Parts: sequence; structure tokens; C-alpha cells
Amino acid sequence: MASSRKSPRSRRAVGAVVLLLSAVLVAAAGILISTVPVLIAATTYAVATGVVAARLLSDELADRRREWSFERATIVDDNRRASVARSREHIVFAEQMGSRIRLRDAQLAELRDSLVTAEIDLARSRERVSEEKARSAALQSDAESARSDLESAQLDLARAMDALAESESAELDARTQLLAWEEAASEEARRQHDRSA
Repeated sequence: MASSRKSPRSRRAVGAVVLLLSAVLVAAAGILISTVPVLIAATTYAVATGVVAARLLSDELADRRREWSFERATIVDDNRRASVARSREHIVFAEQMGSRIRLRDAQLAELRDSLVTAEIDLARSRERVSEEKARSAALQSDAESARSDLESAQLDLARAMDALAESESAELDARTQLLAWEEAASEEARRQHDRSA
């Protein structure tokens, strides 16, 4: 991380700088004295301190790289865990939405069945109305001989008309409920699409 990279220099780095500075000073002293033994000693000291300083800096760099690699691995692991958690949340959300959609589909199927039943009842009621109308017309043409039958047929016609009205009302209710459920299902699908987007 950036904060650890801005940390103060380590002892190894400071020691390497001190060794290199001392090598410069010894080399300068050897040049000033300019005797062969002093120059050999200064050169040997400079080479030895250079090797030691290089080793110290190499170890420091390796430690820093290890620290940075560990920090990067920690960040990657944290990101992986966050991704796994988000994936689980998405899976749970998708399962919840799927169960809601399945429930809505079942309710829509029930409403469609109710609508089909209401349509069948309506068709039967219309048949009965047609039959009763025909029967009423036949009885009215023969009113003098069958007045009691005519009154009975008119009563049956009234009942059939009531049944027709009830069937039409039931069909209208079923259609209204079906439209309401379809609008709710499309609204829920729109909301789910907006959330996932």
C-alpha cells in the first residue's frame, strides 16, 4: 500500500549509505596519501563496503517486494471474497425473484382457469336464454291453450337472464383481475430489470 511505501528508510538502507560514504572518505584519504599500501587498503575497503552495501540494499529490496506482494495478495483476496459475497447475494435475489414470478404465474393460471370457467358458464347461459326465448315465442303463439306453460317459461327466462347477468359479471370480474395481475407482473419484471441494470 502507499502508506507502507512512504515509511522511513530501514536500518539496512541507512547502513548501506553509511558504508558507501565511508568508502568514499577512505578512497579520498587514500588518494590524498597516495602510497601504494594505503591505496591497496582503500581500494580493498571500498570494494568490500560496496559488496556489503549492495547485499544490504538487495536484501532490503527483496523484503520490500515481499511486503508489497503480500499486500497485493491481501487486496486480491479481499476483492475475491467481496465478489463471492456479491455473487451469493445475486443468487439469493435471483432465487427470490424466481419464486415470486412462479407464484405470480400460478396465480395468473388460476385466474385464466376462472376466466375459462366463466366463459363456459356464459355460453351455457346464452344457450339457455336462446332456448327459453324460443320456448316463450312458441308458447305465446299458442297462448289460449297453454297460458300456464307460458307463465312457467317466462319465469324460466327470467332465471336464465339472471344467471346470464351473473355469468357476465363473473366474467368481467375475472377479466379485471387477470388484467390487474398481468400489470403487476409486468411492473415487477420492469423493477427487476431496473435493479439488475
